[in-house]
Amino acid sequence: MSGDKNPTETGFLYSIANSGQYERLITYLGSNEPLAVRKKAADLLTQSLESLIEQDTDPIIDELYTAVLTESNDAVRADILEVLIYLAETPIDGFIMRIESRDYPTPTDSPSPLLYVEWIDSRHVELRLVAVAGLGRVGTEQVVPKLVVACRDDDKRVQIRALDELGQIGDPRCVDAVKNRLQTADKDVKTAAARCLARIGTPSALSEIMPLAKKDDPRLRQAIVSELGKTGSLPVFGILLREIANPESQLKESAIRSAVELIAHAKSDESHAVRITVETHLNQFVDQDTINTLSGVAKAPTPQIKRNAIWLLCQLIDPSVHTETLDKLIATIGDEDETTAKMTVSKLANCRDPIIIDRVEEFIQTHDVDSRVSQRAEYIRNQIEKKSPNDRLKDAVEYTKVSDPADYTKKHANE
Repeated sequence: MSGDKNPTETGFLYSIANSGQYERLITYLGSNEPLAVRKKAADLLTQSLESLIEQDTDPIIDELYTAVLTESNDAVRADILEVLIYLAETPIDGFIMRIESRDYPTPTDSPSPLLYVEWIDSRHVELRLVAVAGLGRVGTEQVVPKLVVACRDDDKRVQIRALDELGQIGDPRCVDAVKNRLQTADKDVKTAAARCLARIGTPSALSEIMPLAKKDDPRLRQAIVSELGKTGSLPVFGILLREIANPESQLKESAIRSAVELIAHAKSDESHAVRITVETHLNQFVDQDTINTLSGVAKAPTPQIKRNAIWLLCQLIDPSVHTETLDKLIATIGDEDETTAKMTVSKLANCRDPIIIDRVEEFIQTHDVDSRVSQRAEYIRNQIEKKSPNDRLKDAVEYTKVSDPADYTKKHANE
């Protein structure tokens, strides 16, 4: 400890920091320099965060990652992580990726799972953050109890990360512990707990957050609404419909996106009922915002989400009114995903509006398409031209009628 106070041993670092030579300062970290030098270099970096951000941070971040991997002292390592947390976009995950990669040095002699277990009880919050995120990546049932304990950490950042990881794992055993976090006065932790329970999605988890979805806390409601679709459970649709039906709601877009996810994640034996229910009730509230939101979801990288958004668009659009969206749907007949393309062809071919023929022909004339796309366009045109109104009558379908969106969940609690 006396070395820390020896000006002849660490004093030269001040001039380096004062002259803005931060990359040079970083070279003293994770090195063979005396511990006192490494500690002081790390300490000066944590005091220079605002000046650091004004520089080209990319090379600095790379050097910091190297230092945090090669540093042997936990206190210095924690200080380096503090700087990375300030500068990098996803510093904790970036560190974990390097820990688990064979292309980088290992910070300790312990393999990564054991390292996370060691750091979960560290006195340094930065290392506990790494431990929680790392255990979440392990994701086995054995790590759940440790993450549950982390939900009560003294630092709220650790609590929030632990709740996020538990939500990703989705183990119902942690519901009781997570619901206790709903009682906290800290809105960030409470929101993370609500999001976690929505991701777990069991009846007991959802029963804890459904009342919160009706509270006058937009941020909390946003967290719940944006996750409910992943449950694939029709009883939660009432909460989504509540936001969709309210013209003043600022969560309408999130609710529509979740409604698409609800269809995509529904169980196979329930998918038809979910699909028809969502489509029927959305049809009651179709406006340009709804169409625009679905058009955005239809660009999703996940094929399952994309296809269901396109299916809903085909059901809801008025071809004569939503011509811009119709053109986007027509372009989808050339989609790289064959299932998406064929589904779009099938839905457009079942429409009756002649404008579809005009827009399809314009698409063919103004785009460089292959014979496969041309054949699909021709099929759509032929199907529309040959069908009479009587041929177009829809088959009768059963769907769940939602007369009061706010009470939907209660009505279907026993399903």
